[in-house]
Amino acid sequence: MIEQHNMGTSDRSSAPVRIFSARACAAPLEKAAQLFERKTGIPVEISVCSRHCAKPQAEEATGETGGDDFLLEIAEAGIHDLAIAGAEYLLDDGEVRGIVQKRKRRTIAYRTSALLVPAGNPKNIRSVQDLARPGVRLAVSVIDCLKGLWEDICGRLGLVEPIRSNISYYANGCVAIVEAVATKQVDAAFGWTTFRPMEPDRIEVIEMPRDQQVLRGTCVGLLSFARQKGPAEQFMNFLASPESRRCYKECGWVVPDEH
Repeated sequence: MIEQHNMGTSDRSSAPVRIFSARACAAPLEKAAQLFERKTGIPVEISVCSRHCAKPQAEEATGETGGDDFLLEIAEAGIHDLAIAGAEYLLDDGEVRGIVQKRKRRTIAYRTSALLVPAGNPKNIRSVQDLARPGVRLAVSVIDCLKGLWEDICGRLGLVEPIRSNISYYANGCVAIVEAVATKQVDAAFGWTTFRPMEPDRIEVIEMPRDQQVLRGTCVGLLSFARQKGPAEQFMNFLASPESRRCYKECGWVVPDEH
């Protein structure tokens, strides 16, 4: 069942713009939606991903759970105007599958790769190279915004082989990977700097040198079955505005240079 967040409290006659958002992207979106409503009077309704991979538990992917599909949940609901994903490739897939309209996308902001470790950093992980040490238990995600991130980082350092041998946990998404670290089921994981507030007392974020960082875009796309196309495009463009991007910057996202 999709969790819905009605941003407005006043009684408005106009239909809301309905947005489906990945859970880890919802916090700045809710702030931006409030600004948009105050500015335009157009109500916004946000549905947050509610798949079991988004539950606050350390869920390890299996043959049954590893194939959860962000786009399938959107298509099955069929009621939203916009979708917000934590990686551009998800909306690439959406365009190919006819769920997202072609060339109707905007990049809002970027998230920066980082290493996640349990509070206290018991294995003293300070760098990507440390992940290749014998005995380090490492988690990677096989779906959604973190999919393939470990290879992007390790490939440029020539460390795919030694680090792959330490992968002991294939997490079912970003919430699951944070919980696996927080509960010390692993010694480290690949994640984003923006994950720090998700478990501030139980995880630490180790930032990478700039030349090792990978940035992935948080993006918004107009859905093929959108009912409020005009207001939806208006909100999509607002999300890419400096005013909205400040909400993302406050939550730790990197915003594009303003031209």
